This record gives sequence, C-alpha cells and structure tokens, in this order.
Amino acid sequence: MRFGFFILFLLCPASFLIAKEHSEFCSMGRLCVIYVQDKTGVDIYFQNKIAIDQTDTTISANATFKNMKSSLKLPMVTVLKGPKSKKLFRLNAIKTKKRWVYQIKYKWILGNFSSSHDSKVIYELPFEKGLKVRIYQGYKGSKSHQGDNRYSIDFGLKEGDLITAARDGLVIDTEEKNNEGGFEMKYIHSANYIKILHDDGTIGQYAHLRYMGVLVKRGQRVVTGAPLGYAGSTGFSDGPHLHFEVYKPTSRLRKKTIPTFFRTESSDSEIVTEGQLHWRRDKEESMVKTVADVDEIQICESIQNLERLGCNVSLFSKTSPLYFYIPLLKPSRYKIQISVRKNGTSLQKLYNWETNPEWWDTYFEAQLEDPSEPLEGDWTAAVSIDGVLQKEIQFQLTSVK
Repeated sequence: MRFGFFILFLLCPASFLIAKEHSEFCSMGRLCVIYVQDKTGVDIYFQNKIAIDQTDTTISANATFKNMKSSLKLPMVTVLKGPKSKKLFRLNAIKTKKRWVYQIKYKWILGNFSSSHDSKVIYELPFEKGLKVRIYQGYKGSKSHQGDNRYSIDFGLKEGDLITAARDGLVIDTEEKNNEGGFEMKYIHSANYIKILHDDGTIGQYAHLRYMGVLVKRGQRVVTGAPLGYAGSTGFSDGPHLHFEVYKPTSRLRKKTIPTFFRTESSDSEIVTEGQLHWRRDKEESMVKTVADVDEIQICESIQNLERLGCNVSLFSKTSPLYFYIPLLKPSRYKIQISVRKNGTSLQKLYNWETNPEWWDTYFEAQLEDPSEPLEGDWTAAVSIDGVLQKEIQFQLTSVK
C-alpha cells in the first residue's frame, strides 16, 4: 500500500528572497509537495508524478506557522486529478520584514475518498484457470487481516503461479523491484504489487508478487482474467501467496477494504473464507455439487506419499495398509464412509469417521484382513460424504509388490 505521512519544516528570514524560489520534496518517488516562495509568502502545490490521467490521489494537507496566515481553512482534504501539479493554498507573511516560519504536514493515498463500490459486481478468482487454490487467510484473519486490512484475502498461490485480473480496470501503479520479504515489520514496505482502478473508483490491489514479476504497465487497461504477474513472497509475508483486496480511501486518509463476492466452482456469488479450496469456473460451466475435490481423492501406499500427494498408483500389497486421502472443498463437520469391496465377491469392508470442522482435508488408514478369502484381485473403493457418493476408485491387491 502506497500512502504516507510527512512533515516539511521550512524557515524564511526577513528579506531572504529576491526572486521566486521553487523547491520540492517527494515521498516514495511518487507524491511531491512543491513550494514556490517569494518575499511575501509561499504557494503550496502537490503533484503525483507517477500518475496517469485517470489517477486520483486523496491528500490531507495542513500547516503550522508563525507570522503567517493561510489563504484557506486548514486542515483540508482534496483530490489530485492525474499527474499535473495543483496549488492547494498559500501562506502569506503578516509582517514581511520579520522572520516567518512554516511546517507543511500531509498524508496521501491513491484513490478518491468519494468513490462508492458497486455491490452488484461479481469478481473472478484472481489466478489461472486450472489451478486449485486454498484460502490461507480470509476476512478478519488473526494473522494479519485486522484494522484497515480486515477485508483482505490471502490465496495460497505458489511461487511463480500466474495471477490474473479479478475485474476489468486500468493499471494505475506497480512495483516489482523488491527482492526481500519476511514476517517482520521491517519488510512492511517491501512488497511488489499491482493496483488496478475499477470503473466505480475502487482499487484492486494484488500484493507480494515475486521480484520482476509484473506483466502489466501503468496506463494499461486489462480485462477480467488477463495475466497480471507472478506470485511471490516479497514484503510482509510468511511465505508465497497472493494478497488480494478491494479498497477505497476514506476522508481520514485510511484504507477501507471492501467485502467482495466471487464466482467459484460451486457458486455464482460467494464470499470465500479461510480453508476453502477453489478454482475458476466459466459462466457456462456447470457448478460442482460435491463437497470434496474428487480429482484429488486418492489411495496412497504410505504417509510420506500422501503428504506429497504422490499417490498415482493402483497396485498395492495386501500386507500393507491403505491410506485414503480426501481433500475437502469447504471445512465442516462431515460424516465420511468408505466402502471397500472385492469385485465379483461378497467380501466388503466399511470404514466410518467424522471430520473436524477446521480440517481442510482428511485421511484414513485401512488394513484389509480376511482369513476366509484371498485378498488378491481387483477392488473398488466408494467414498461417500454425508451419504452422497463422491468418487469410486479401482485398485488391485497383490501378494508381490
């Protein structure tokens, strides 16, 4: 987030200037205060030097002074339009032959404080189609989504995963030259990011991009789903992910983040929450009705393989346990049932358990034993959740593996 609070202290002795003196001070290489001083006072200008024509910058300006008076009532809140400098006020010396002193104090933030979010807008998930992504931290998350950031979302993207636009808009600011990060406050201003201005005046921010990981430029218009950059872990971050938020400035120069609704694999409009697994779905595609990620329900031959999700096998030893892995789309308390049946026989085993509402996934260890009938052969495992069949898996048991 690019915003700042600065104080500029200046002193002018009597009869110090003969001609106008033009000086400026810039914060973060972006917002500059420009003062043009003469024998009778000083004109105060502000300019956002990296702005494009459509960029609004909200500024709160104030001044303290001696032997001077302001042309306008202070403090004041106003909006800069585009990259041109704007005179906000003048400080006039009361007694020009005596020393006069002034301090300029200001805060700024990108955006227009009078903008209003269009609550009818449905956002697309901000990552490449085909990816399945967990929500690592949702709204009001205890780790870092409090205060001004309370309606932010952390998508669990991996380093280098492609980030896409969640909504149409205009790129108004980017940063990609930072190459460090960590979960320490010293990294709070080290994040790479992209800011996109929406038609309603709100701003979508995509943060923690990798070094040199921005694919768009200021002034570029993007459509929903367009590539923006690559995920990383720069700035105040405890690991690779995408921090996404939609915000507007307030008249107090704070950032007001806004709850947003997304189209997901199972809904046309929902607020995503921590622990959920999601992927992008086009409007014409059918919604998912299952509560598990059926493509990733697997049988594993070891805990180690399960943890790495390297379970792409269908042949198992009859003497070894089977590990059934079930990733859940939305954490909740579910009743899981697995029916394991040897094909063409009456041999069948049932396993039941209940999930914890905080679990993102679940697994079960099953040891098949039956002294009355050989275990070798073809089997079918049926996985059901709350009585609804999720997936059937064919596998084989053998005495030699």
